[in-house]
Amino acid sequence: MQTVTAKPLRQIWLKASAVGSIWASIEIILGSFLHNLKIPLSGTILSFISVWLLISFLQVWKENGLAWRAGIICALMKSISPSAIIVGPMIGIFTEAILIELFIFLFGKNLIGYMIGGAFAVLSTLIHKLVSLIILYSFDFIKILSDLYQFAVKQIKLESLSPAYLIGLITIIYIVTGIAGAILGYITGLKYRKDEQNAGYDSNIILESGNRLFSQTTRQSYSVLLLVINIFSIIMILFLVNYDLFLFAGISAVVYISFCILNYRNSLRRLKKPGFWFIFILITFSTAFLWNRVSEGAFFTIDGLLVGLRMNARAIVLVVGFTAISVELKNPLIKSVLYHRGFASLYQSLGLSFSALPYIISNISKQRKDRSERNRISYKELFRQADGLLKIFGKEHLGRPVVVIITGDVQQGKTTFTRKVVAGLVEKKVSIAGFLAIGIHKGGKRTGFTLYDIKTSEELELCSGEPDDNKIRFGHYYFNNDAIEKGREILNIKNLSGNQLIVIDEVGPLELTNRGWNSAIEDLCRNSDLPQLWVVRRDIIKSVIRKWNIGDVYIFDIATDSVSDVIKKAEEIITY
Repeated sequence: MQTVTAKPLRQIWLKASAVGSIWASIEIILGSFLHNLKIPLSGTILSFISVWLLISFLQVWKENGLAWRAGIICALMKSISPSAIIVGPMIGIFTEAILIELFIFLFGKNLIGYMIGGAFAVLSTLIHKLVSLIILYSFDFIKILSDLYQFAVKQIKLESLSPAYLIGLITIIYIVTGIAGAILGYITGLKYRKDEQNAGYDSNIILESGNRLFSQTTRQSYSVLLLVINIFSIIMILFLVNYDLFLFAGISAVVYISFCILNYRNSLRRLKKPGFWFIFILITFSTAFLWNRVSEGAFFTIDGLLVGLRMNARAIVLVVGFTAISVELKNPLIKSVLYHRGFASLYQSLGLSFSALPYIISNISKQRKDRSERNRISYKELFRQADGLLKIFGKEHLGRPVVVIITGDVQQGKTTFTRKVVAGLVEKKVSIAGFLAIGIHKGGKRTGFTLYDIKTSEELELCSGEPDDNKIRFGHYYFNNDAIEKGREILNIKNLSGNQLIVIDEVGPLELTNRGWNSAIEDLCRNSDLPQLWVVRRDIIKSVIRKWNIGDVYIFDIATDSVSDVIKKAEEIITY
């Protein structure tokens, strides 16, 4: 027997889940709003709001490390974003949180620490944007900006005005914006603390069923090899471009972009936007007209034109490449590896945050449309939601049932083994509900499965290998909708009263793709403390445990463990 002990999340991770989910909701709602209206400096506006939000919550929940935890949760929630490129926004969000955490650590939890942290957090959006442009267009972009500035000040007869003055002015504007956000957050948090006794909490929060973080999907395949190929291809093309090997760079770029078009359907999404090509034309001709204008007085140069085309070619490769990398970073395998390398608390927190996201987005959107709220988001409502989330997250995380898993390979005899366990427990007067999936064989070959109701002994064809357009196709089998619905009915909490153990044969790949018994299992794990016995294939045990984030798990392998071992453990957890 193998035991997987559930590790309760620390209170700070539960609080970070609440703050991170609210932060992500605001990023999604306001980010879309600002983007659709094409409002300039939308990133700076979002950063100002982030500073206000984080520092407000730091006045109510004063734990060390809350800011960076909430930041990484919010950043990683971008992994489900439909956006073509997620890496940049994720880095920006996490950087803001880290800077606030850093300066609070250095200067303490006081207004000075908050102001300095807020100033650097907002300033980081400017630095992040500049670094992104340099990565995208190389350092040639800086030279073009410098030439453009010198050309402009010459036209208005202000040649003595150094670029340092303009840089300083912009920097001051960002710093003041960050300080203002910090002060506003400080005042908001203090004001809420004074009214905290009358504030209450949102008791109507509904969490989404399923774990989107570890759910598998058939829409996109992932590959660690492809991730490596994408990174290597980008590095190779940039190397060829930087050393002016344009023929090889051009051929490589065409091959790589074609590869991305075939493998990533959103790879050209950003290139389809008119704004990208407007910048393309602007950079190309600005470079052609300005490249040597200051130093040589030339009005138009071929060298400048070629530099502009090289900058844009580099940008196209990086935009397409970063889109591909962003897709591969959503690989469930990468999440799985991190989960088992010390990041379990983070991913459990993320699971909670994802489950709350639809409700929070809906609620915030409703507030913005409600004229009685003067078309604004109430800070009191955000705090009420956070308090409500903290309570429901605690209940959600700690109330998971104990599960016994019987495992083995395909057609190794898992159901036969489980049937003996059930018979042994029934002899001991244990009341059992649930079902078994009994194989149907013809000519010595398995052709399907029958759903067997343990309580009533009723049988119904679950699936078969015979093609049928009216059934759900999965793998080699076609699943009967009536049998799926019957299984959900058996597992309905309302029908389980008086039972001591629930048996589910099996929890498999169909459930991992949010079909089959998935919704019923989620409801059981969330709203029932009845012990359960699952039949799971050996190769997907870890995926199953992660998806439903269950409590203590006892795994019995039919190759090494006996029926009596399982019966003994089942009796223990039932008695407990």
